Amino acid sequence: MSKSVGIDALGYALPRLVLPMQAFAEGRGMEYEKLRFGLGLEAMAVPDTDEDCVTLAAQAAWNLLSQHGIKPHELGRIYLGTESAVDAAKPSATYVHGLLEARFTAEFGPRSLAHCDALDMTFACAGGVDALLNSADWVRAGRGRKALVIAADVAKYAPHSPGEYTQGAGAVALLVTEDPRILVLDDAVGVSVESAADFFKPRRSFGKAELAAAVGGTLDAGSDHPFWATPDAVIEQFLEFPVFDGPYSNDCYVGRVREALGRYEAESGLRAMNDWFGMCFHLPYAFQGRRMWPEIALDLYADQGLLSQVEAEAGVTEAEAGGRKALAKAWSKSAAYKAYVAEKIGPGEAASMRVGNMYTASIFMGLVSALVGYADRRDLGGKRLGFLSYGSGSKSKVFSGVLRADFAAQLRGLNLETAIVDRREVSFAEYEALHARTAQGPLAPGLKGAVLDRIETEGNLLGYRRYRWVQN
Repeated sequence: MSKSVGIDALGYALPRLVLPMQAFAEGRGMEYEKLRFGLGLEAMAVPDTDEDCVTLAAQAAWNLLSQHGIKPHELGRIYLGTESAVDAAKPSATYVHGLLEARFTAEFGPRSLAHCDALDMTFACAGGVDALLNSADWVRAGRGRKALVIAADVAKYAPHSPGEYTQGAGAVALLVTEDPRILVLDDAVGVSVESAADFFKPRRSFGKAELAAAVGGTLDAGSDHPFWATPDAVIEQFLEFPVFDGPYSNDCYVGRVREALGRYEAESGLRAMNDWFGMCFHLPYAFQGRRMWPEIALDLYADQGLLSQVEAEAGVTEAEAGGRKALAKAWSKSAAYKAYVAEKIGPGEAASMRVGNMYTASIFMGLVSALVGYADRRDLGGKRLGFLSYGSGSKSKVFSGVLRADFAAQLRGLNLETAIVDRREVSFAEYEALHARTAQGPLAPGLKGAVLDRIETEGNLLGYRRYRWVQN
């Protein structure tokens, strides 16, 4: 029989700043009602100038470790899922490792985490799930092992792009152990991968002569300035925000999840419609899961010979609707489907509505949100929660876990509502300055926590990032 392995504790971190979606809509000349009621967007988390994926990851990790009294010798690995890495070679997880080791120094001395492995895992928004499942296998293969898994990201899109209003940021940390106290992961994992160009962050190259000509020949391509004094004849540009095709990405999301779900059901012998009491989706925007699920779920109903039930709830047959996709749209508007969403999907959306897209951390913030929403229920022990992940490029992993009867006891200290409310609202003008990196210094300096102290500007360390803890 397989060893009981899963999530024993949770922590999270949000940026100090938040932009209300009403202010964003007014600033961009958009209708707030469409963003709020169509996509479920109420606010977006905005990183300050001294916040990034490293500070958020380290803070989420420390919140977990300190809340649950985890000692450094207990940890065997720190695996970070992110697509917002701050370096192309040095893993962001090593910065987090260093920050945690520094925080442990006063009690445990220097180098208390020297034994602890650190690694980044990147696959767009699926990297955090990869880190979790890989670490679960590692815990399962040993004895008494504990892994710290962190998903951390800053979702940033080009100004005026159709992804801009979905932006957000944050991190979620998970402690993976034997005999976990929150959720036991099932062994079965359904996987679907297909190379797709739905969302990517390309490295673009521009000739030095071309760049000099573009600015009127005023820059000397032969100068010794660090920008020009590279050995190649080109300058590479790497942007934080992606190239993406929204409708195509939605199709990839549905296609990968549908395939992965089929493989999960075949491997596990379980059926999502019958055996899951709730679901956590990757949420690029809060209502993504509820909008994608009808098209996927209709195949499940059809496989069980229950399509007539959906037709009755939708008030139209598949033929009358004009096909299964049209039937799914009609069903999504029915009272029966809205009740289904409220029970099985809604609890995992609540935080996303006020935080925005967290890329790799979105599905795990959905878990935090759902667990907090379920905390008062005493009937969920032994019931199964489904996870439907998606990462552009493209991949889905579908898996599940069984809740422990006393899972709510492990949520003490999370204070999710307080963290969401206690953020400093920024104006649209302040948001634009932060987005364009013209803001001078932190808008809301942190009183405690991990911060980006500086980025080196000279010599061989040019570009190296320095982090520190602010402790009041």
